[in-house]
Amino acid sequence: MMYSTAKRTGALLSRFRREEQGVAAIEFAFIAPLLVVFLLGTTTATQSLWAHGKVSQTSSVLGDLISQESTLTDDIFGSLMNAAPVLMEPFPLNDLKIDVTAAIACHENPNNTEGSTPSMFVVWSRGWSDSGLGRGNAAPGDPLSNAPGDLSVEDGDYIIRTTVSYTYEPTIARKADYDIEMEEIAYHQPRDDRPVTYPSQEGSPDTKDCNKLMNR
Repeated sequence: MMYSTAKRTGALLSRFRREEQGVAAIEFAFIAPLLVVFLLGTTTATQSLWAHGKVSQTSSVLGDLISQESTLTDDIFGSLMNAAPVLMEPFPLNDLKIDVTAAIACHENPNNTEGSTPSMFVVWSRGWSDSGLGRGNAAPGDPLSNAPGDLSVEDGDYIIRTTVSYTYEPTIARKADYDIEMEEIAYHQPRDDRPVTYPSQEGSPDTKDCNKLMNR
């Protein structure tokens, strides 16, 4: 009796080892979760890169538009900033913030600027978000924070810095409350070497005078 049972058990085990039906389904059950994770990760990474490219494009285009102006008013500045939602399509604004700062470059020796790193001072600064115009991040006459040190500019030249910050919310991870903070900065010089003025946002004439700003 025991011999017969052991024989039948051995036969069933031998048959089980030879049976190949359903192997593919079992393998897929192990691999499927990994494939789903890879697919979601690739999709999120691709959309994140796309959103970052939109942020970079927005900072570059808006800075270029500002640099083509000679005199700004709130109406002109606001109309230029209204291009931001169009540039960010198809992404929602999601706390999109823009800061545009004009700075003047001042050298220690204005007669010899070759190879000299200028000091940058804020002339005016203006902010924008989906709620409208706002204050800039700096006051006239303040040193420009994180100013680039590799710009070849003459004494008294203007630099337009456009900073765009954006909160990207991946669609897949939205319920997990996972956000990606993005920021891009673009630098431009005014067209035709003309300063871009913004009378209502500028300080005293001293904030545009390198001799006084540099105490020389």
